[in-house]
Amino acid sequence: MPQQVSFYSEAAEPLRFACRLVRRALASGKPLGICVPPGQAAALDALLWGFDASEFIPHRRWDGVAPPLPGEVLLVQDAAQLPHRGLLLNLGEALPAAAFEFERVLEVVGQSPDEVQAGRVRYRAYKQSGASLDHFTASG
Repeated sequence: MPQQVSFYSEAAEPLRFACRLVRRALASGKPLGICVPPGQAAALDALLWGFDASEFIPHRRWDGVAPPLPGEVLLVQDAAQLPHRGLLLNLGEALPAAAFEFERVLEVVGQSPDEVQAGRVRYRAYKQSGASLDHFTASG
């Protein structure tokens, strides 16, 4: 079965949009890791703590030492470090290491020209690998 990759483009606030995706992805019951650039990790961590006052999203910046708890979202800089190959949410502009090993990848693309161009490069790479691709608009 080919890998499933979903692109969400035109995200005005990619980190906030990612929080919404995390909530939906957790409902699948599959392990979830987020590949987040170092400069955005603290902001994403804070957003996940307070995204929805009525709902807690269990997460942590994963150090690779303590085993993950069931249902815990792991934040990493390098996706290859994740202990699973379930779901990967990419918030970076580069194709994550080990991206082709994951069962499903969620790609969030912002609105700046650089983010759009980087998203197109990643889309082509997944397409060339034979992944099953779909695209959604995150704006609105």
